[in-house]
Amino acid sequence: MSIIQIIIIVFALFALSRAFLRYKDRLLALGEFLFWTVVWAAVIIVAIFPDIISNLSAAVGIGRGVDFAIYMSIILLFYLVYRIYVKLDELDQKVVSVMREYSIDHRKKK
Repeated sequence: MSIIQIIIIVFALFALSRAFLRYKDRLLALGEFLFWTVVWAAVIIVAIFPDIISNLSAAVGIGRGVDFAIYMSIILLFYLVYRIYVKLDELDQKVVSVMREYSIDHRKKK
């Protein structure tokens, strides 16, 4: 096992432990915890068995395993950016709603 494999495994285990602690503290929903568990478990499996990426890339018609990993990473990042966008939009709507209620209550008190 190479140094980079060890570093990736240690990092993934650390990230997985952080996800577990956030779930335990109820800062992370079960679905989110399961999502991150699958992501970090996949990272660990690929770090231990790097030939899996080459086999997957050949199965989907991509030339190199590294290209497949990059494509999958980009897709994951787009998904996460979308999720952040949705959360920010929900937060923005809540802030607007609270400010409207505050403005109405504040005006009634005058």
